[in-house]
Amino acid sequence: MTLRRKMVYQIAATLAGLLVVVTASLWGITGLHHEFGAAIAGYEVLRRLYDAGSHVATARTLVQLSPHAEAPALEQLRQADEKFQTVAAGAGAEQIVPPRRVKEFRQAIEAGLRKAQQEIRLAAANRAAYNPQTQAAPLTAVLDEVSHLVAEIRSTIERRQEFASRRQRTTLTIVTALSVLIIAGAVIIGIQQYRSVMGPLKTLGDGVRRLAGGDLRQRITPGGHAEFAALAADFNRMAAELDELYRNLENKVAEKSRELVRSERLASVGYLAAGVAHEINNPIGIIAGYAELSLAQLRAAGNESAPVAEARKALELICEEAFRCKQIVGKLLSLARPGEDVRRPVVLSDIARDVVSVISGLKDYRDTPVRLEVQPDADLTVLASEGEMKQVVLNLAINALESSDSGVARVTIRVGRHDDTVELSVEDDGRGMTPDVLERVFEPFFTARRGAQRPGTGLGLSITHAIVESHGGKIRPYSEGPGRGSRFVVELPAHKRQGGGAS
Repeated sequence: MTLRRKMVYQIAATLAGLLVVVTASLWGITGLHHEFGAAIAGYEVLRRLYDAGSHVATARTLVQLSPHAEAPALEQLRQADEKFQTVAAGAGAEQIVPPRRVKEFRQAIEAGLRKAQQEIRLAAANRAAYNPQTQAAPLTAVLDEVSHLVAEIRSTIERRQEFASRRQRTTLTIVTALSVLIIAGAVIIGIQQYRSVMGPLKTLGDGVRRLAGGDLRQRITPGGHAEFAALAADFNRMAAELDELYRNLENKVAEKSRELVRSERLASVGYLAAGVAHEINNPIGIIAGYAELSLAQLRAAGNESAPVAEARKALELICEEAFRCKQIVGKLLSLARPGEDVRRPVVLSDIARDVVSVISGLKDYRDTPVRLEVQPDADLTVLASEGEMKQVVLNLAINALESSDSGVARVTIRVGRHDDTVELSVEDDGRGMTPDVLERVFEPFFTARRGAQRPGTGLGLSITHAIVESHGGKIRPYSEGPGRGSRFVVELPAHKRQGGGAS
């Protein structure tokens, strides 16, 4: 149930409770008003009865005192008759005196008054027959009838008063009970509403504070009403996006840090090469030259004694290591000097074919097949230095060959086009790379060779990375792990014509 719907139900329940209280109060007040009206009507009837009865009592007194009081006694009876006629005619009299009882009362009173008038007239005409008790007997009967009706009316009023008191107590009890129930319900609903709102809000607040404190893995379990569940889901989605963004940022910072370290190392190598390359190159050349000369002289002498053979072997080792040092110095110089300024459109697939042709003539790699796959009907032209591109492809191919077992493994070079990018990949099924090697493979002097019999200088891939970056491209290493081969992918911007289309 949503919070909005629950609040509507709670408000409706509160209004219904208030309506019940108001209805009970109106029921009690209406009943009290009715009973009060009946009591007023009863007292009005009593007043008229007392008034009429006072005239009858006066007439009876006059009759008992003297037979000559005919005229005033009859006048009193006339006035009493008028008063009795208004008893049933008064407003609200039917609430106290039933019509049947009024009719019976009127008949008895009329009969009594007629008889009393006859007795009074008879006594006035024949004073000798005057008897106070006889003359007053009809009036006494009338007064008795009035007394009986007054007693009935008083009893009715007392019952109505008792009923009104009970109704008042009942109304008060009902209103009090309903008020207590409504107040208790409102308090319970308020507490539940507070918990249902403040609980999820507290959870969300704690989550926001932990998220602000750097705990990007913080998640909130959706709960409560639908609105809070939706808010928790939005919070979790935001936290996940922030976590992913932060992780991507960390990865980018780490990547940029590695690139910065790599650039600093390359710069250090450049400064080192610029200062000492020439100083080292000349002595190495002299050593290599004299070693070759001495070796040639020993071979010309034709002496095959053991000391001479040992000397010739030592000179051969000196020549080999001297030339290896010259190669290292050459690589250092390639990092120190800037690349060729002249760049022109070159077809990357043609450069790859030239490199494959060169590799097939190398003695150390003749037994390992190098396959070239070129995407047909694709424009593979890039704006680059041809010599540097050959160096890139050659370094990657030699690296793949050195990581593979001769005569068993295969190396595949693929050249293709993807939108505005020319892609070259060099893949082998050699010994592969660990994640640590993948992260450091382009660092200068990192010499964790993947299967080479003799460790290298750790500069070939660094030079390759520097050349590709200088051409506005990217190079990425891939490997599924040790023993599962490796793949290096070079992406270079495709050359565009002056009109803006790709050439």
